[in-house]
Amino acid sequence: MRYPVNQLCYLGGILLFFLALAELIRLLAILPRSRKTIATITRIRPLSPDDLHTKASSAPHSAKKKGDMAFVTYRVDGRNYFSKTEIPVPAGKEVGSRIPVWYARLFPDTLLPRPSCAKLLLLTLLSLLLFLAGFLL
Repeated sequence: MRYPVNQLCYLGGILLFFLALAELIRLLAILPRSRKTIATITRIRPLSPDDLHTKASSAPHSAKKKGDMAFVTYRVDGRNYFSKTEIPVPAGKEVGSRIPVWYARLFPDTLLPRPSCAKLLLLTLLSLLLFLAGFLL
């Protein structure tokens, strides 16, 4: 019964490796073509109750307020831009607060998700752990 477990670990490791590779390609494609600027929040919409639905937990203080959705105004090369879509902002931010945003260098009216290496690192570590588990089992 040892071999099916090994094969499942290797299969999971390969899947996570390819997901990590796709995330690396996405980061390498986005980072050179994006710039960071400071935006001002112009309108905030609280998340709907469906968005705030959290799983019940034993700790009463574990239900934290998530962030809100907001439209922002930002300035690039002397021109002001207004976001076409809502972006997530941290809880506690108010209209007039300043937040960092990423935009496409060639199309400044397009906002991009914040580049983060955390997902890449997590996928890589999980892939290595599954390969190691497949080798040791």
